[in-house]
Amino acid sequence: MQKISKFTQKYLLSPLAISFWLPVIFMTGYFASRGMAPFGTSTILTVDLGQQYIDQFAAFKAAFLNHPSSFLYSFSNALGGDMLGEWAYYLMSPFNIIFLFVSDLQLPSAILWVTVFKFGAAGLSMAYLIHRLKLQEGHYISLFAISYPLSGWFIANDLNLLWLDTAILLPLLILALEGLLGGKKGWPYSILLALTIISNYYIAFMVVIFIILYALWRFPQLAYKTIKIPLIFIGQSVLGAAMSAWLILPAYFQLQQGKIGHNSAWSLAFENNPLHLLTKLIPGSFDFEQMQNGQANIFISAFVLVALGAFVTNRTISYVSKLTALLLLAILILATCWAPLTLAFHGGQYPVWYPYRFSFLISFFLIFLAAWGFRPNWQPRLLTCSILFAIVTAITLYALSQLKQLSFLTNKNILIFWLLSSICLLVITAPMPHYLRLGLLGFITCISLTTNISTTLNNFSYINLSDYQTTITALKADKNKIHNDRSWYRVGQTYQRTRGDSMMEDFYGGGHFSSLMPNKMVQFYQAMGQPEGDNFVNYSNGTVLTDNILGFKYYFSPSPQINKTEGSPQSRKTGYRADFTQYQRYAQTSTTTIFKNPHALPIAFAANQQVLQTDINSALPIQNQAHLWQALTGRKDQLVSKDDFDFAQADNVNLPTTITNSQLEKQDSSQPGSLTLTFTPKTNDPYYLTLGGNLKIENFDLLINDQVITQFSSYRNTVIVNLADHAAGQEQKLTIRLRNAASLTLSNVALYHLNQAAINQDVAQLKQNPLTITQRTENQISGHITTTASKPVIMTSIPAAPGWQVKIDGKKVTTSQVGNFLLAIKTKPGYHQVQFSYIPPYLYWGLIITLIGCIILGSQIIISQSSPRLQE
Repeated sequence: MQKISKFTQKYLLSPLAISFWLPVIFMTGYFASRGMAPFGTSTILTVDLGQQYIDQFAAFKAAFLNHPSSFLYSFSNALGGDMLGEWAYYLMSPFNIIFLFVSDLQLPSAILWVTVFKFGAAGLSMAYLIHRLKLQEGHYISLFAISYPLSGWFIANDLNLLWLDTAILLPLLILALEGLLGGKKGWPYSILLALTIISNYYIAFMVVIFIILYALWRFPQLAYKTIKIPLIFIGQSVLGAAMSAWLILPAYFQLQQGKIGHNSAWSLAFENNPLHLLTKLIPGSFDFEQMQNGQANIFISAFVLVALGAFVTNRTISYVSKLTALLLLAILILATCWAPLTLAFHGGQYPVWYPYRFSFLISFFLIFLAAWGFRPNWQPRLLTCSILFAIVTAITLYALSQLKQLSFLTNKNILIFWLLSSICLLVITAPMPHYLRLGLLGFITCISLTTNISTTLNNFSYINLSDYQTTITALKADKNKIHNDRSWYRVGQTYQRTRGDSMMEDFYGGGHFSSLMPNKMVQFYQAMGQPEGDNFVNYSNGTVLTDNILGFKYYFSPSPQINKTEGSPQSRKTGYRADFTQYQRYAQTSTTTIFKNPHALPIAFAANQQVLQTDINSALPIQNQAHLWQALTGRKDQLVSKDDFDFAQADNVNLPTTITNSQLEKQDSSQPGSLTLTFTPKTNDPYYLTLGGNLKIENFDLLINDQVITQFSSYRNTVIVNLADHAAGQEQKLTIRLRNAASLTLSNVALYHLNQAAINQDVAQLKQNPLTITQRTENQISGHITTTASKPVIMTSIPAAPGWQVKIDGKKVTTSQVGNFLLAIKTKPGYHQVQFSYIPPYLYWGLIITLIGCIILGSQIIISQSSPRLQE
């Protein structure tokens, strides 16, 4: 019994244990009450967690269990892309190991447990900091510590799992920094700084800024008044950065290929009303609008807010410490509204959604100061109590005055804020036994935090478990049908759960959603008429030409006769391909049909040298495809022809004299309106329509022969839509039906058809000289090929990213780019051994720097055993 008692005391009832378990219990309780898997039929998946991160977590599992080389590169990343940078941002959390033990179908449940354990870890690390610095004693440690993981930033960003590890490490980093500044060993700080940067370099960038400000705040308070301390701080910080160089240097290079190229314009403007920040102290001060473009999330418990008064009035803390702390806090708060500081904290770019991502630093510092200043026997004077009550009341009245302007505020939550803060003041002021005061303050804190949890997270909508599993099951069934094909190929989809399905199910697809999307990938998709954005590409609008060039050998497509239920392939349609009549029906599942493209080209093949001079015009996607194809074979005649519509009929809209770039206006805005265009194909060739980026998909429906063509949800540049195939002599009726708009600009609406017979003839020629693969991993392909006098170029569908190296017959050669994107190599005609290999740029330099840093750190540890404390 004594052993059990000691176990309970240490692991269940101690301040550190409670600081871990309470956040876990509170978060698990909320998720269970919402019926989230494994507790019900809902999931924790929402927004980016459900549309982006979960696919990355599946890729994490695939890398460990199937192909470790995908740590460096993966062809599941759009058409192929660097992965070390992706790991640096998305996947370096040790908590991800949990994902290795569950199936893809159970990933939502695993994500829930990872989430709650991360919340618990943040509470534990904060408690450890408070305990070791002796800011509090006993269970008052837990009272402050749990306010950190359950603060506004953590709750609002519970879906951004990849950011939480850095926030977990922050208290430990501060503790190590305090040791360094106090003249103790510096190497623990370096190690923790390296781990912080490795955990997520983006949030770590914000932490580094805070660490610098924190050190500047603490320098004047040091017992060791010597220049050595700042110099040691700088040196150990550089050492910590050096030990993370193996990951950060390659990641920084990848950022230069995309995200860094979108820097925001600097100004001296204020972005929002700073007074609105006061309303974020109200529990539940968050909603979907705030997620997109709101104020910083700085909510802390009512107790911590009141306890800040103790920091201000504590006479054992010097005025210099208080004033400089307020200055540091002012800088952090100013960064939530003043553009220069906002951009500085976010690396020169305004965030896309989830604004003010550094605001956990504000909550952390407020909790830190409150814990430092508060004493269990603190009984503020009447004047102090009056001032604190006036501040709480003023915040309450201001929040009430903003009810109509700020959608996240409610009368109920404002009243809860005022009541809890006032009761907290009363408990602190009134004489009572120590245990009773602690119990009441604990109860108030729990009510405050749980109110914020429920009212904040209730503003999210979550993916249903059956919807998720239905789509994943369909994808698995499709993949199993082609599993025996060991050749190299890509897979297209006309249905999808997310743009990252290929990462989820570990096949080579054509879509991806990532903050590290290279600009050249986006530009190529634009040039080929595919949906794209700054952080995603989606291969949903392919043609027979792009399918062939890029090696899309198989297609997963919903079976039309299957009922459209939630999560089914029919409900997830993203494309329409009448030209599948050119392909073979390869296999069938209960909900899908798999098509096989017999004309898909291999990953590398011999091509005409004209391909090296291919011109690309981003505004003419179907012409770009034709020019690229013609250059592969040296064909002179045209593959693409522009067609006219035979007849136009208007219904409640004006009848334009020309179609392209004309303006449709409803005659009666309250009634439906549409324009119907007819054409009769003269051949059995595939027919395609282009739609300009100004023709917003949310404003119209596109129908062919009265059947709605379901497209990907958005596009910003011209895309290509397949309309008909094998329809010679059959009249086709194309309808553009206005949905929500009273007018519509028909930007770049034009009809084309391809010469399929010529394409088939060219395919036979190009397939005569393929690359025969003898060995391959994710980042290396070896094989042999025979080039000819008419086809001396080895053409590939590999993105020509920095990091690819090619050896021909054992010798490194210079590569070329086709269309400013695809990798190609000019050779002498004949038989060649070829090796493609990818190493992330700056990886070797990063490894060298890290090795040097580790050697220095090891030397420090050895030396510190004999002189563990810095002497003046």
